[in-house]
Amino acid sequence: MKQNPALSFFISILLLLGILNSQAFSQETIEEKLVRIEAKLDSIINLLNSKIKTGIFYETITDTMNLRYGITSPQGTILDKEYFIINHNDDWKIPYWVAYYLSSSNLQGNTERTDDFRPDPELKINYRSELRDYQNSGYDRGHNAPAAAFKRSIEAMSTTFLLSNMSPQTPKLNRQMWKKLEIQIRDFAMQESQSWIITGNIFMNPDSIFICPREFIGLNQARNVAVPTHCFKAILSRDTLGNYSMYAFLLPNQKEAITGTPSDYQISIEKLEEITGYDFFPILDDNIEIPLESSKNAWPQ
Repeated sequence: MKQNPALSFFISILLLLGILNSQAFSQETIEEKLVRIEAKLDSIINLLNSKIKTGIFYETITDTMNLRYGITSPQGTILDKEYFIINHNDDWKIPYWVAYYLSSSNLQGNTERTDDFRPDPELKINYRSELRDYQNSGYDRGHNAPAAAFKRSIEAMSTTFLLSNMSPQTPKLNRQMWKKLEIQIRDFAMQESQSWIITGNIFMNPDSIFICPREFIGLNQARNVAVPTHCFKAILSRDTLGNYSMYAFLLPNQKEAITGTPSDYQISIEKLEEITGYDFFPILDDNIEIPLESSKNAWPQ
């Protein structure tokens, strides 16, 4: 019989307190018991906080089109910016990933760039990047949710300039190949009925093995901002007939010229999942998801 999750959680609390372990209690002094209970109460509080955060997090998922097909990976701080969702790495001060939804209707608008770059007030000072971190660093403040995709309103445009939506990108990437790819994605979204895009940052060696960051920017050693080795985009689209397609791109964040076209940097979703350890669009029906993940459809742009 399947155990009730609420009952299991309550039993775990009792076990933590030692209520179900009377033998341990009988062998302790009153002072030792109090110390042990205090320590275990701290554990319970941490566990409850985790449950609360998880509950809030999944409520966010169900309330937004940006994550219509599920959470990619929940290890970071979740920032719901209404127009996009950020999963922020507080240690490295950049997003793990940013998820946003595009359609032909929400791509309408002619709002000009606000260029109001600023730190994110939702993040504590020690967990966020600051404007000075990027100054004279040699890196651009690279948008994860691109400003040009949010011309629908001043508020939407301005929100993309929060530094929590930025990662250090070389000018060769940000101003050239990355820009070309984002233009193509917008053109593609205008042609399709709906598109869900996940943009992210990773750190890997030439053998596509995950590594810890090796380069940082920022003056304050306690708040360095990690420079990703690569930036990626995962795309799920559905056309007016209800047909789905998937695409993935992995681009090097290098200082040298990045040659070719965006299509040259296309990989399968399955390969991107292998590299990142993420599960993209996990609640899409498996009969649709599995074949699309393993294939590399020709990028139509």
